[in-house]
Amino acid sequence: MSEVHHAIDAIWRIEQAKLIAGLARFTRDLSLAEELAQDALLSALEQWPRMGIPEKPGAWLMTAAKNRAIDKARKAKLAQGKHVEIGRERDAEQEIAWEALEDALDDPMGDDLLRLIFVSCHPVLSTDARTALTLRLISGLTTEEIARGFLQSEPTIAQRIVRAKRTLAEKHVPFEIPRGPELTQRLASVLEVIYLTFNEGYSATGGDDWMRPQLCEEALRLARILCGLMPEESEVFGLTALMEIQASRIEARTGPSGEPILLLDQNRALWDQLLIRRGLAALARAEALSPALGRYGLQAAIAACHARAREATQTDWARIASLYDALAALEGSPVVDLNRAVAHSMVAGPQAGLDLVDALIGEDALKTYHLLPSVRGDFLFKLGRLAEAEAEFRRAASLTQNAREKSLLLERAAACRQ
Repeated sequence: MSEVHHAIDAIWRIEQAKLIAGLARFTRDLSLAEELAQDALLSALEQWPRMGIPEKPGAWLMTAAKNRAIDKARKAKLAQGKHVEIGRERDAEQEIAWEALEDALDDPMGDDLLRLIFVSCHPVLSTDARTALTLRLISGLTTEEIARGFLQSEPTIAQRIVRAKRTLAEKHVPFEIPRGPELTQRLASVLEVIYLTFNEGYSATGGDDWMRPQLCEEALRLARILCGLMPEESEVFGLTALMEIQASRIEARTGPSGEPILLLDQNRALWDQLLIRRGLAALARAEALSPALGRYGLQAAIAACHARAREATQTDWARIASLYDALAALEGSPVVDLNRAVAHSMVAGPQAGLDLVDALIGEDALKTYHLLPSVRGDFLFKLGRLAEAEAEFRRAASLTQNAREKSLLLERAAACRQ
């Protein structure tokens, strides 16, 4: 690929979402907006290698998309037979319409981008559909990249995106920012999609690699965009803080051969201090906006306890345990309760943790969750109940779909015999 084409690709990644957002506000049709944006990209690929990259490439792409939109609108009018015996008065009316279109497309992009995020994450879509559509429209990932990230076939992802657009059209989902109570509900959906995307990159549910950093990067990019668009929402900053701090550990989470390295065993000198500072700043903003932190803010505060500890032995586990108590009271999730058990075990010992975990064994949500037997095995190992610990580690290995994690769990099972 030539240097110009590399530059075009980079510019497209930056401008695509804003371009589609501006076009979608006018057309009210995501498929058409994406088609117009693609037409603008094709024009750039044809013209920029000859004429050079314009000083304001985003504006150039918008102008190209505008011209294409106007051309399509005129052709549609012609096809409908509305052009018969057009007089000067009719021409004037049309020119006013084209000017109105241009004015609409020239409006500031911030609100448009926020509208697009809320539409692509609309609860009328399944979680999988929301995730795929958001990565396609906002992150600008190709269908192939999304499929690779989630270890699914390209046709499956393509169909999911097409169906999502069709559903939004059939349900007449308005291209607008929700207000009042609906904003809270819809924002929760947006944050959920972003965090699910991050988690799939941070701890892959399947495949040979424990992490897929590209998904983490895209989730972080979405969260940072949202912080700029919604500067008064505490949970937006809470989620951003959580992901910034977790992302800071990526280089330390795997060994030379890609094997997982657990949090307390990581070389903290490898943690990215810039990301930690950004995360702590976002957490401070979340706390300033709302002292009573939400689910993401509380998790960010927990991550901050780890980030502030220069060594694992300096971790403030009492603070972490109290934060998990608050999170459990707020959310009541079995997964949160499992993590809470780990925190309390670090304060009161492995038997205290085991007691809390044993109370979760009957939870339907955890029956196939590999971390339940994994955590239980760790407590049993620390208590010297090695045969029971080995059985738990092997059960956990049988439940995970990730090859790296399976290998780690089997190693831990083998260690019980030594």
